[in-house]
Amino acid sequence: MNLHDLQSALATTLKTGRTVLGLDKNDPNLPPMASGGDPVIGHMREFSRDPVGVMDRGRREHGEIFRLNLAGNGIVIILGPQGNEAVFRAPDEVLNPKEAYRLMTPVFGKGIAYDAEPHIFDEQLGFLYPALTASRMKTYAQIMNEEAELYLETRMGESGTVDLLDMMNELTMYISARCLLGPEFRGALNREFVDLYQTMEGALIPLAFFFPYLPIPKFKARDKARAKLVGMLTDVIANRRARGFRGEDFLQTFMDAKYKDGRPLTDDEITGLLLTVVFAGHHTSGTLSAWTGINLLAHPQYLPAVLEEQKRVYANGRAPSFDTLKELEVMERVIMEAERMYPPIVMMMRKVIKPFEYGGYTLQDGTMIMVSPQVSQRLPEWFKDPNRYDPDRFGPGREEHKQHPYVLTSFGGGKHKCIGLHFAYMQIKALWSVILRKYDLELASPLYTPSYDFLIAGPRHPCLVKFQRKAEAVVEVPRLTTPTHVQ
Repeated sequence: MNLHDLQSALATTLKTGRTVLGLDKNDPNLPPMASGGDPVIGHMREFSRDPVGVMDRGRREHGEIFRLNLAGNGIVIILGPQGNEAVFRAPDEVLNPKEAYRLMTPVFGKGIAYDAEPHIFDEQLGFLYPALTASRMKTYAQIMNEEAELYLETRMGESGTVDLLDMMNELTMYISARCLLGPEFRGALNREFVDLYQTMEGALIPLAFFFPYLPIPKFKARDKARAKLVGMLTDVIANRRARGFRGEDFLQTFMDAKYKDGRPLTDDEITGLLLTVVFAGHHTSGTLSAWTGINLLAHPQYLPAVLEEQKRVYANGRAPSFDTLKELEVMERVIMEAERMYPPIVMMMRKVIKPFEYGGYTLQDGTMIMVSPQVSQRLPEWFKDPNRYDPDRFGPGREEHKQHPYVLTSFGGGKHKCIGLHFAYMQIKALWSVILRKYDLELASPLYTPSYDFLIAGPRHPCLVKFQRKAEAVVEVPRLTTPTHVQ
């Protein structure tokens, strides 16, 4: 966040008369304040650069509940499995996610997801379940494999260097286009859509949590990009209706859905929900896919077990499928460890609507609460040697993730836990299964560190990996062709 953005935030604070909530460092009725911070903007600048570092410092100073001052907003940080459980299990009328996630309203649209009334949000979540049945998941598994094969055979070649994060974000975008938006949209997917989507995602910066409508360039570009994306999606809906085409995808599910009162979804609601599921199904999966590969390649002692599992599961000519992907238990542990150490979403928020008690404090209405998967998932009291990469911590005989139901919360928890968790894991398994069977890989960047510039914390660019096709790899003819864009 630059100085101009900070100045805009402070001007908005003064103009709108926002209250400075609980910023007295010595108030005994509130959790203690973390050290550091500017006299005017508090911890905001440091938090924008490294939110995990600031929260971890607060934890070391005060334990698992403390406060930060973010540009005049007093935020209570609650960490650890018990804190996660208290926050995620609290009813919406006590801790409300809608008030905390105003930053998503300009992206998803009015009346969609967290911006909807709680009973409407529940119905909208219910619309997703028909698209996540076992039969649909089997179809998605095949699509994931086809898209991975297609990308490798038309974009990678025999050897070279590729930016892993860009590659995974692009691959998951293609998969999202087919599974979520349908084959006709995937066939017409072009660079404009990808650029517009990335522009919209680029506005999800820490500042957006508190001032999502500031007149800054990123937010103005977000609004223009969303308008164009909605136009594209509306055209797809109209075309499908005109042709009488029915797809096996999320788009068809939303077109067929009706609220409990019998009302069908409007086109605005369909497009808003599509943008919601594309966001959920694309960027978090792309980021976690990149972290999965980076960590595995950085710790090659764990690679033989992954490759041996691939040979065993796909022996005797077995084809990749929904069932074979479920058998990849070693790969699943590799993904889980990447998720534990580098969760795509490093912080989640709630707003107190009714007094909420935790840790000996009673937090009054209006208080903002934040939990952090990344900080909580590296607590030594729950994970042995937590800063060491060790996928076997989730294996038989150890299973550290089963100590507490809220020890891993990268995908949320309680009633708002991401229902696309299994879709995400299946997608990452499918992509890495194809890649590892066909290529030998080697890290090519000097350092791989997380970037906290945006809501989704992916590895900082450059994120380069060298690849060489294995001599025994079978070359399969892809079904589609796409332009080349690999270094």
